[in-house]
Amino acid sequence: MTRDRSRRTLLVVLHDELMNGATIAVIRLLEPLRGLGWDISLWAPVPGPAFDWLSERGFEVAGLPRPIASGLQALREPPGVRRRIEATPGYLTGFAKRMREVRPDVVHANSLYSFAEALTSKAMGVPTVMHLHDMAPSSWKAEPVRQMTRRALDRAVAVSEACASSYATGQWAPDVVHGAAPLPDDSCEIRASPDPFTVGTVGVISKRKGSDLFVEAAERLQRSHPEIELHMIGSPTDPLDREWGERVLKRARAAGVRHISRGDVAKKMSEWDAFVLPSRRDPFPLVTLEAMAAGLPVIGSRADGIPEQLGADGGVLVDSEDTTALVNAIARMAALPAAERRRMGQAARARVERLFTIGRQAEGMDDQYRRVLAG
Repeated sequence: MTRDRSRRTLLVVLHDELMNGATIAVIRLLEPLRGLGWDISLWAPVPGPAFDWLSERGFEVAGLPRPIASGLQALREPPGVRRRIEATPGYLTGFAKRMREVRPDVVHANSLYSFAEALTSKAMGVPTVMHLHDMAPSSWKAEPVRQMTRRALDRAVAVSEACASSYATGQWAPDVVHGAAPLPDDSCEIRASPDPFTVGTVGVISKRKGSDLFVEAAERLQRSHPEIELHMIGSPTDPLDREWGERVLKRARAAGVRHISRGDVAKKMSEWDAFVLPSRRDPFPLVTLEAMAAGLPVIGSRADGIPEQLGADGGVLVDSEDTTALVNAIARMAALPAAERRRMGQAARARVERLFTIGRQAEGMDDQYRRVLAG
């Protein structure tokens, strides 16, 4: 088949079989990028929800079972360390074969954890962009990771200034193209006299998302403000936090938190009166932008990229780990008149419309791809 050389081909590499935040973030860019002149192919682990979702919607996607994992605990996940190591050369050979079939002009390695595929595409001479959705490790791995993102790849792009700063070394730092969220046609209705006043959070049940802080706030509010109801959406999918997460969910149930593992987030937000995300580490959480775009009042932790999202008027910030401040912020939000909560939600929505739209992010990534092509 003859390729239309007026267009370019982009191969997007996904490392996670789940529909996680990094995967959703890039999937939302696919149609806008097509409109900007890119023919798109994807590589994703099989079997898995991400591969299935893309296939069902007619995207050109291929993949193999991905044996590569980051960290010893993740490596120990089935099928185990030895079988993972043994399967890795065959996996990368399969990826290289797909590269030769697609003949991409640019490879988009979606997150740091796609490092093996990124290094393979770079070795094959294809311009490669690493899209960083995660903060740099805080352990001994930090400096090797910084050097890899600086020297081993053609370009690194971070989803926030905080994320970029965590990878900075010397005078170098990744470029920044802020994350984005779709803007619903209508804002959530801000109820005048909610009974109960309902506060929700969404995210992987994990230490980095501060799930335990949300539950601790629920325990304290249950005693002091029983008129406030707390909801939680998410499950403990991170290998390092799985058992810990189950204990947090047990506490949540005892504290009266209404929990579901997954659900229609947009619909749930329309039923809430405020959104809370008490993360300890979070480069630029999509769900915060989604709550802002929906016109919900937002309470977020002063962690990583969340202050960039909320700015001066997009929501309320509290210090990470300060559960007292979190409890007080929720209680104050519940006591505010509807007009004030509506004003906060409108300011948050306007901030997304001004700074964090899908179109704006797609144009930013298009610029990064064309820069790497220019050399």
